[in-house]
Amino acid sequence: MNLKYSNILGFSFLSFFIFEGLDAYSVNNIPIYWIGASLFITIFVLLFVSGFRASVNKITSVRNWTIYVILVTLFQSLFNDLVLPKYASTTYFQYISLRLIKILLFLIILYTLNYLLSTYSFETVLKYFLISSLIISSLSLISYFSYIFGYPDFPRTRSGSGGWTQPIARACNILRNYGTFREPSFLAIWTVPFLPYFFYIGKKNKIWYFLALIPILSVVLSRSLTGFVALLVSSVLVLLAFFIFYKRIELNIALMMSLFIFVVFISNSLSYQFPPDQDLCESKITSCVCEAEDTLDELKNSQNVSEATFGRFKEITSLGLDAFGNTAFLIEFIQDNGFSVFGNGFGYSNIIYSYAADEASKKSIDEKIVYRNPGQVVSFNNLYANVLLSSGLLGLLWFLYIIISYLRKLFFTTKPLQPYILTSLISILFMYSYQAEELATHLAISITFIINLSKNE
Repeated sequence: MNLKYSNILGFSFLSFFIFEGLDAYSVNNIPIYWIGASLFITIFVLLFVSGFRASVNKITSVRNWTIYVILVTLFQSLFNDLVLPKYASTTYFQYISLRLIKILLFLIILYTLNYLLSTYSFETVLKYFLISSLIISSLSLISYFSYIFGYPDFPRTRSGSGGWTQPIARACNILRNYGTFREPSFLAIWTVPFLPYFFYIGKKNKIWYFLALIPILSVVLSRSLTGFVALLVSSVLVLLAFFIFYKRIELNIALMMSLFIFVVFISNSLSYQFPPDQDLCESKITSCVCEAEDTLDELKNSQNVSEATFGRFKEITSLGLDAFGNTAFLIEFIQDNGFSVFGNGFGYSNIIYSYAADEASKKSIDEKIVYRNPGQVVSFNNLYANVLLSSGLLGLLWFLYIIISYLRKLFFTTKPLQPYILTSLISILFMYSYQAEELATHLAISITFIINLSKNE
C-alpha cells in the first residue's frame, strides 16, 4: 500500500469535507463547496494518471449504477433542451454539468475512503471526521450566539438561486441555528449522521461523550424537525432490532438518544425571538406584539424548544399528508406526469419540476398572481423521487436493491461498530425522504464503512 497516495487522498478528502460544511460561503461567486469538490476531483484524477489504482471489487454494483445514471443524464441533456427559470444562477450547461460532477464525486468518495480504510483503522478515520464535525458545529454555535450577545456573525457570501442569501434575522421569528449553511436543516443533515460515532469512540475515551454535546446542541438549536426525527427514529429502530434479534440493549445508542432529548429540554434558556418590525410597530396604536398566523406558526416560533419541536411534529402529522406541502405536491406531480423506464436525467428533471411547481403554487392576492418560488430551480426534497424521475423506474429499483443489500450485509455482520453505522445510515435514508435530493458524502461514507466492516476494527 502506497502511503504517499493515502496521505494525499486523506488530506484532500478531509479538506473537501470541511469545505462541504461551509455551505453558505463563496469566493468570487463560486461556492466554497464546489471549490473543494473541484480540487478533490482534480487531485484524484492526477493521482490516477500518475499510477494510483483503487480496488473496485467491493463497490462494483454502485459503480455500474453510477455509470448508468451518468449515461442517462448525458443522453437526455444532449438531445433535449430547456430554458432554466429566470433567476437560476447558472446556465443550462453549467447546471447539468454540476449534477454530473456531484454523481462523479459520490463515486470518487467511495474509491477514496475504501482505499484509506485499507491503510488506516476505522478509529483513525472516524476521529478525523468527528474533528471536522466539531469544527463546523463550533462555528455554528459562534454564529448562533452572535445574535444573542450582539457581536458580528460571519458574513454569508453565497447567494441562492434567486440571487439573495437566506435571511436569518426575521421580525417575530425564532432564532434558528443556520451555522455555516444556507438553511438550518442543511446543518442538521450534515451533523446528525456523525453523532452515533461519538458514542462509539466514547467507549474507549470518555472525553468523546462530552465533546458530543457540541454537535448535539448545534442540531437542537437548528430546530430542524427532519434532523430531530431522523435521529430519534433511527435510534429507536436500532434499539428495538438489536433487542429483538440479538437479545441485547445497545446502551451507547440509548445514551445518545437520552442525551439528545435532555439537551432539547434544557435548551429553552438559549432561545431568542426577534422583535416585531419597528415600522409596523409605529403604525399601531396598541402595544406591538408578535401574532401567530395559525397554530403551526405559533408552535414554530415558540421559545420552548421541546414544544416547538414535538408539538410541531404532532400538529403536522395530525393534518395528514397535505401538511407536508412538498411531499403532497411531489406525489401529485408524479401521478399527473407519470415516470419513464429510463428517466429524464439528473438536473433536467428538476427543470421540468420547477415549472410545474411554479404553476401549482401560484395564488391570486389583490388581483395579482403571486408565486411561491418565482423563477427559481425547485428541489424535489426527496432523493428517491429524484432518482425515479431522473433515472427512471429501472434506476430506482436498481438503487433500492443496492441500498437494501448493504443494509442486509450490515445487519448480519456482528462487529462493535455495527449498531453505530446502522443508526447513522437509517438517519441518512430517513432524511433523504424530506430534505436532501442528491447523492451525498454521508451515504458514500456509510456504504464504504459497511463493505470494510469485515476487517478488524
